[in-house]
Amino acid sequence: MTDAVVTEPISPEPGLFARAIGIIMSPKATFEAVVRSPKTIGVLALVAFLAGASQAAMNLTESGRAAAVDFQEQQMEKFGVTVTDQMHDTMVTRQKYAVYTSFVGTFIGFPIMILIVSGILYAVFNAIMGGTAEFKQVMAIASHAMMVTGLGAVFGGIMNFIKGSISTSVANLGMLLPMLPERSFAANIAGAVDVFTIWWILTLSIGLGVLYKRKTSNIATGLFVVYAIIAVCFSYFLRKG
Repeated sequence: MTDAVVTEPISPEPGLFARAIGIIMSPKATFEAVVRSPKTIGVLALVAFLAGASQAAMNLTESGRAAAVDFQEQQMEKFGVTVTDQMHDTMVTRQKYAVYTSFVGTFIGFPIMILIVSGILYAVFNAIMGGTAEFKQVMAIASHAMMVTGLGAVFGGIMNFIKGSISTSVANLGMLLPMLPERSFAANIAGAVDVFTIWWILTLSIGLGVLYKRKTSNIATGLFVVYAIIAVCFSYFLRKG
């Protein structure tokens, strides 16, 4: 008489929306599933849709389109560009189609950004630090971490719609320090301390820790150092005067 072989039931891999929610609620367990079955297209399309919809919603009303034009002009002036009447009229005309072009921009921009970020991470962790992960795994980790960015875009879109004006971020330290001189180095630094960016870095660190079997704290420290350097450089060059 032979003994029956008992096998553990294999649980199905979570679907797109389960992974999207899991990244927010239970990132480590979700990333473990992502590493086993790396998928990118679905979650990247979802993030691009959320970001595009958040931008498009602001352009559904005339006041929203006007706020978008004002925001664009403010950003151009930060880089020393003088906005002429002709430039203003051109932006007003283009903004009428922003409901549609918002989606085009996010669906093109996000994949390019993920490819660049994934390439850098792959080079650092594989080529420099001796990791053995596949590129598709790194890209899947980076793409799923972007769910935090998508959530931030939705939050920012709602807040901008309520305020009737557009800000680069509505969840940064600068919002709590309005007394800082506009476009000063201190104000720029405070504006760079963004809640959703910090959350994204922590989430990405968890995913990379799962993939490369390294401590999340060490990875997060390295990423935060890079983030701080970039923030300081941009704050310095964008300061007024």
